[in-house]
Amino acid sequence: MFGGDRLLNIIVVSGSRRAKNNTENALSIALEELRRHASVKLVRVGEWNFPLPGDPNGSDDGERLRKLVLAADGFLFATPEYHGSISSTLKLVIDNLGFPSTLEGKTIAILGVAMGPSADNAVAHLRHILTHIGGSVLPLDASVGSVHKVFDESGACLDPGIETAIRAVARGLLDHLK
Repeated sequence: MFGGDRLLNIIVVSGSRRAKNNTENALSIALEELRRHASVKLVRVGEWNFPLPGDPNGSDDGERLRKLVLAADGFLFATPEYHGSISSTLKLVIDNLGFPSTLEGKTIAILGVAMGPSADNAVAHLRHILTHIGGSVLPLDASVGSVHKVFDESGACLDPGIETAIRAVARGLLDHLK
């Protein structure tokens, strides 16, 4: 509960468009943790249509997301690492949150996944972007390297240390918001 009588409202943004992606395998652990104590809305970027900045013919999904963001208490952003950075789709989502960004002053946690040894570059880039637009990014994050080896075919985590780290990010967000 938040403020004694209101459930926390958290938005989780999954930055991968691919079906059965590794980002959502990792997110499933965080979602389980968050849903114990909060109302959670999962935003899968592939289910939305975000226009390029300045495109007058874009959809209204940017405005729809901005309204959700304004009503939220906190956020968990998850990104795959693509070519040493965040997914371009996730950047497009952030760009569609307006200027000044509706994330300004909002509490944000970060989770990154990578096929390589770590998602540290993506996590660092995402932290920089979100901080630059005024988000209050929590210091604890999770970087899951070799993600394709960490989860089995059913999506179950095979590494207790990774599971603990992901749950710690979710709990850290909840604790900060309380």
